[in-house]
Amino acid sequence: MTSPRRVSPAEQERLLALGGRTAVVLREAGFRVLVEPDLSGLSDEGGAAIDVDLFGRAGGVYVNWRMNVAWQEEVYRHLTAGEIEHPRVRQLHSAHAAVRAALTAVLSAAGLTVVPSEDDMRPLELRVVG
Repeated sequence: MTSPRRVSPAEQERLLALGGRTAVVLREAGFRVLVEPDLSGLSDEGGAAIDVDLFGRAGGVYVNWRMNVAWQEEVYRHLTAGEIEHPRVRQLHSAHAAVRAALTAVLSAAGLTVVPSEDDMRPLELRVVG
């Protein structure tokens, strides 16, 4: 098995700058920002998680909304029990969709290009491409 290769040094620099710009824009708009892979800032409250992926084809800047950890755990329990239509599950899905739309609007208004992730390992995340 081969290990994934990092993108070029120039691309690394571009992606790190884009990730930094993404974080600034979201913080200015009042979003709590968590920068991955260092999620030490991930408290129980959640927030906008930014992951600057410097490896291979999937390299890029990704934004994911993380809900309150207790709520996520509650929804997980409902899902594993097969309760996919539970009101708390529907509420989480609705909230996630609304926040993704807001994140897209805020980043786009700042001149950044945001698209849905095409990475099957990041199905609900946004990708900031420029």
